[in-house]
Amino acid sequence: MDLATVLLLHKCSFIVGAICCFYVRWRSREPGLDFLAIGDGLLAVASTLAGVGEQGILPYEVWTFGSFSIGVTGYALMAMGLVQLSGRRRKLTDCLLLVVALSLSVAVGYMHWYADNQTRAAIFNANTAAFLGVSCVVILRDFFLDRLPARWGLLASLAAAMGFSTLVAVGMIFPQYGPVEPRYAFFMLIICHFSVALFVVVLVQERAETQLRRLANTDVLTGIPNRQHFLASVPNEFKEGDAFIMIDIDHFKSVNDRYGHETGDVVLVGVAQAIAAAAGRTVTFGRLGGEEFALFLRDQTEETAVAKAEQIRGTVNALTFASGTETIVPSVSAGVAVWRGDCNAQKLRDRADQALYLAKRGGRDRVELYANPQSTEEHPSSAAATAVAQPSSGSRHPRPGELAA
Repeated sequence: MDLATVLLLHKCSFIVGAICCFYVRWRSREPGLDFLAIGDGLLAVASTLAGVGEQGILPYEVWTFGSFSIGVTGYALMAMGLVQLSGRRRKLTDCLLLVVALSLSVAVGYMHWYADNQTRAAIFNANTAAFLGVSCVVILRDFFLDRLPARWGLLASLAAAMGFSTLVAVGMIFPQYGPVEPRYAFFMLIICHFSVALFVVVLVQERAETQLRRLANTDVLTGIPNRQHFLASVPNEFKEGDAFIMIDIDHFKSVNDRYGHETGDVVLVGVAQAIAAAAGRTVTFGRLGGEEFALFLRDQTEETAVAKAEQIRGTVNALTFASGTETIVPSVSAGVAVWRGDCNAQKLRDRADQALYLAKRGGRDRVELYANPQSTEEHPSSAAATAVAQPSSGSRHPRPGELAA
């Protein structure tokens, strides 16, 4: 393959990258895409300048130094864009990459290293490998903050590009020891640039899809999983130790009526976050609607399930919310049902709901355990007939002055 064709492919790889990044930046607010697009655009200009210079249209010193300095700056901007895209943030220290590129251009211009093709190519590709290496390190470091499969494809593409750039630099400095001829390594580097542009687009798309799923599964007001996500997270098959806890904020309607819905929302969000913190990350938790919440737990006994509900009740009791000169002290009632091998998920949740109903009838601010193993279908006429609820040892009546009264 002749030099003109290689330079044309080289330029096209950057043009494609610039178009992709500009388009995705237009459709997305992801940081770094603008720098990626500008960097690819500058690299396309540098490649064009080199191609024109090889044809003798421009003075030798103009196109050699121009293509070098523009290309180095383009790779610096590309690295800045990848760093910002990876971390989803812009930092002033990212500009250090651009400072390094400009400093290198000044040094090469001052020392006239650009006049020698071998020296210029070696420095340029070594600098390229360094910038790509920085991008690889950052993308790998940020994986635990943004676990997307596209990161691995982008990382592999950048690592391969870094490797081929290193091979080109080594081949220029030590032509007799280079494992691969520089022209072959340079051609593979072009393929890697196409791959980088592809995985940048895929990464942005995966982030958008993840965000949509998160929004679909999250309650907008409280920020906790919604009913849909909670029900989908409950397993189809139960085993011994599985349990449901149904929780309801006591007299929540009176909060809205007395203090207004804005204050009611503050109380609702505070209680929801408190329940989530007390439940822990291993518990499936969600808002079923209104002021009602549900938890699904595994490996529980009746005692441990009731203890978890009591812990949550105590956590909520410790909350206070100010409304003008008054203080709101919320409380919750909870119903607990542990699987005994005689029902499905819907029936077990109904049993917990029946225990919750008895907790509210029994004075609220308490935990009740569903104790009757009979099927709820045998006596559908009365919740009291289907659930002989046992009050927990920590159940009590609301304190004077609490809104749970």
